[in-house]
Amino acid sequence: MAIVFAVIAVSAGLAWFSWPRPDTLIRVTRGGVAMVTDAYGRTAPLGDTVFVGGGGARRTIRVVNEDTVKHQLAMFNIPAGEQTEYNVPPGTFGGACSAHPTSTHLTFVIR
Repeated sequence: MAIVFAVIAVSAGLAWFSWPRPDTLIRVTRGGVAMVTDAYGRTAPLGDTVFVGGGGARRTIRVVNEDTVKHQLAMFNIPAGEQTEYNVPPGTFGGACSAHPTSTHLTFVIR
């Protein structure tokens, strides 16, 4: 029984680490509240600056808009009820943000 449990645990761990997921996930819920989840599963409210790290030459940012209106998150425009992924090169990018609780500006720092 212990061997079966160990095989299942190792398989689950390998699947979690190798499963394709974005370096950063931004989810805009109904009402326009945005949350940011990094590649390790840590979630926080959308701040003034989003730091995106990961591997490779480009970083993947997935934006999910669960709201009933279109949102602009700096350089990303996402229609209501849709999701999309962006591959972004390293650099600093900024712009207006319609889902931002504290200001109307959002900056992405892509490492």
